[in-house]
Amino acid sequence: MSTCHTETSPNSPSLLQNGNLVFQAHHVGWIIAGFFTVTAVITSFWLVNKHLQWYTNKREQRYIVRLLFMVPIYAVISLASYLFWNHSTPLLLIRDAYESTVLTAFFYLLLTYLSPNLEDQKAIFMKVGLSRAADAEALAKGEEPKRWMFPLGFIKSKPADGLYFLQMMKWGVLQYCVIRPMTTLAAVIMNYMGFYCDGSFSPRHGYVYITIIVSISVSIAMYCLIQVYVPISVYLGPHQPLLKLFAIKAVVFLTFWQTTALGVLSMFGVVKDTTYMTAEDINIGIAALLETFEMMVFAFLHLSAFSYKPYRPFHDPKSKAAPPTPTPRLRSLGNALDFRETFREIGVGLIYIWDKLHGREPSPDMGARRNAHYESAFGRPRQSNLPLNKRLGENEQSDTEKGLLPTPGIQSETREDTPWLQLDRYGRREKSEGLEVQIEKELERRGYGSRMCTSVYL
Repeated sequence: MSTCHTETSPNSPSLLQNGNLVFQAHHVGWIIAGFFTVTAVITSFWLVNKHLQWYTNKREQRYIVRLLFMVPIYAVISLASYLFWNHSTPLLLIRDAYESTVLTAFFYLLLTYLSPNLEDQKAIFMKVGLSRAADAEALAKGEEPKRWMFPLGFIKSKPADGLYFLQMMKWGVLQYCVIRPMTTLAAVIMNYMGFYCDGSFSPRHGYVYITIIVSISVSIAMYCLIQVYVPISVYLGPHQPLLKLFAIKAVVFLTFWQTTALGVLSMFGVVKDTTYMTAEDINIGIAALLETFEMMVFAFLHLSAFSYKPYRPFHDPKSKAAPPTPTPRLRSLGNALDFRETFREIGVGLIYIWDKLHGREPSPDMGARRNAHYESAFGRPRQSNLPLNKRLGENEQSDTEKGLLPTPGIQSETREDTPWLQLDRYGRREKSEGLEVQIEKELERRGYGSRMCTSVYL
């Protein structure tokens, strides 16, 4: 790998010359990009502050706050790269590394919207996940099996079941969370050593290899994100998933591919040097103008897509009750920026894939499979896996009230003789002589016949 020729543009003349303002083209660009940046930052920080003030659902809002930081980070660094274009490469690399945090946060936000309970998420994907088990069930019902999303619809191979599908999609997103920071670090080091050569597609320079790796990685992550969204979109209706998806996907897509497109234009000589700016510097300026404008637009879009109002406790102004107390902002911010759960997910994903490759059943799946078998056999989930409000809901009848389970006759008798099964502390015992008769009736009602009648024929 060879070093590249770094072409540095001369310093531009001062804005103020002999008491007069002398505007160059890039000065106008600075003013416009600065306006876009200030507007985007103020709008985003206002919304972040509102979420931190009413941080009542940390499972969801931690991911929302991380997503909202995307706009000010992108806008400020894009403007800085325009102001200091001779040192823009490391700035833009650091900015782009935050893309991995954005995609990961949005992926887990969708799963949290689906259910904050991990076992519930697994149960849903056991039903709707793209898998061979789901295909067999669809064929048994005379339905068409689902295919992989475009452009991979021709691929026939699928995971064994919905749990493996979910874990594959998780790892497809998390790999970008690992690869992107690593490639950024490698690119910064190569840039310092003179091997990176931003915008050069020569195989002797590092830029082309970093671009290929990142392009493949981000494409896999985006594909897995959309592939997960498609089967669960019906469950996410109240959360405006399409608006949120556009607000995230468009930023990542536009930022990466418009930078690549400008690099191609520069390589073919479409963008030419000027007196005070090289073609590469002009590309940086054009990209900065586009990105700061886009960040301003997305900042206003986020006001609707990631509103804080659903998390603010309701308070009637006419009520005499005290208004709800805001949550401590610094503590809320600390929780939102605690990435330990992401590192845990990466570790769990590595262990999961390792177990699968060695033919072992991953331990996180065992409980979900037992619950799925229970629901398949009895037509309802295990009582212990239901939320408490569903287990004890006022409008729901118990299984006993619906006649699904027998109701043994329980009689209480006070006795003072020798205790039976050490129940002397309670002064009573239970007798269930009528239980067998009720079991026989339940079996007859379900069409299994009576064990008493069966014994006669035997």
